[in-house]
Amino acid sequence: METLIVRIDRMAPEGSGIGRPKDSSRIVFVPFSAPGDLLEVEVTETKPTYLRGRARKVIEAGPGRVLPACPLHFDPSRPGPACGGCDWQHLDAERQLAAKRDIVVDALRRIAKERAVEVLPVKPSPLAWGYRNKVQVPFGRGADGTPVAGFYATGSHRIVPLESCPVQTGLSVDILRRVREVAGTLGWRPYEEDAGRGWLRHLYVRTNLQGQAIAAVVTRDDSLPGKDEFVRAMRSSFPTLVGLYQNVQPMKTSVILGPTWKTLWGARGLTEKIGRLSFFFSPGSFLQVNTGAAALLYDEALAALTEGGRTFPLLFDVYCGVGTIALWLAGAADRVIAIEENRAAVADAAVNTRVNNIRNVRFLAGRAESLLSRSLREAGGPAAAVVDPPRSGLTPPVLRCLTAKPIRRLVYVSCDPATFSRDAGYLLRSGFRLKRVQPLDLFPQTSHVELVGLFDRS
Repeated sequence: METLIVRIDRMAPEGSGIGRPKDSSRIVFVPFSAPGDLLEVEVTETKPTYLRGRARKVIEAGPGRVLPACPLHFDPSRPGPACGGCDWQHLDAERQLAAKRDIVVDALRRIAKERAVEVLPVKPSPLAWGYRNKVQVPFGRGADGTPVAGFYATGSHRIVPLESCPVQTGLSVDILRRVREVAGTLGWRPYEEDAGRGWLRHLYVRTNLQGQAIAAVVTRDDSLPGKDEFVRAMRSSFPTLVGLYQNVQPMKTSVILGPTWKTLWGARGLTEKIGRLSFFFSPGSFLQVNTGAAALLYDEALAALTEGGRTFPLLFDVYCGVGTIALWLAGAADRVIAIEENRAAVADAAVNTRVNNIRNVRFLAGRAESLLSRSLREAGGPAAAVVDPPRSGLTPPVLRCLTAKPIRRLVYVSCDPATFSRDAGYLLRSGFRLKRVQPLDLFPQTSHVELVGLFDRS
């Protein structure tokens, strides 16, 4: 393997550091590197215009490099695979926030061709550690055939077993360890991805700020040997566990959750308190994984919607989930029409309107492409929209609907600066102006960044 000496200049959107070897025109992408690092790099992939490599030695540490809190994080001096769960634990908090803003600026310039928009400094998360309220952990077979559980090593599906995780809640990790123990006792056979055999695929856990939890085993079929023993063991070990479930994923796929949920015991879901509101969600429904930072995100969306003291007769919330944003923004519009394809989430949203005594929000279950087009006919005057799409961004039909004449303001919540910038380019060509972008750090210790963009008609 070719070895190079590389000075890292900046961070790439994918999370790697970018540098250029001496006397070379090709850039090198190096995971787990930091700006200012001088590294000995082993080349792992060669392309005509760039290289990819693995840091073998830190010759000189950059000013933002710190010692990772997790012993499973990548260390050039340690043999064996590193956990791929967090890619930026080796960067200090200041460099993480600066690099995330740079990623947003870079995406807007390269993809949307937008250089004039104001990209504000990243708002930090209230918690940098122990902030995740959700974990999905794959199971596999250990060398002795017993179940192992952990996160995949970087760039592979090789499981790195874990006993602790500094970004998860302690309750989630305790539940994982207990399920692994019970799985071994009951003889549950872990799923083997390559061969497509075995039974136990993943463990899914959600926790709330009150210290409660729900958990589900993800299996290849709907059988559950030792169901009663499993339920008894989990209930006796965790008094704050309020529900146990089974999710069935029969497909040979990397998609974690399947379409079928079965309640093994307990409540239908979990309730979380965010700011002044309470939100019930069933296991298959979406909720932001960082509860404290979610309140900052929703406040930013509200500030964007109401900038200049504006309110609207009608607000559309597209991809509304369990209604978090719709209910948070309900006071800024006379009526809210909220659209979501996941029918279980819409049922949860109906519960949340009653619990929070909010009466001006109507939830519709179905595809955004058709429901938004039909609902636009109800707009008798200026309307606004808020969207929070999946990582893939908005579909062309939804984008076309959002450029309809009644929509005068659009608040775009995104977890992917690249697809946001792609969609921003379309909106800018369709008569909108991007007034500002506010990034938020919902995922500390990783390269992921959330953002809120404010679009107005020119």
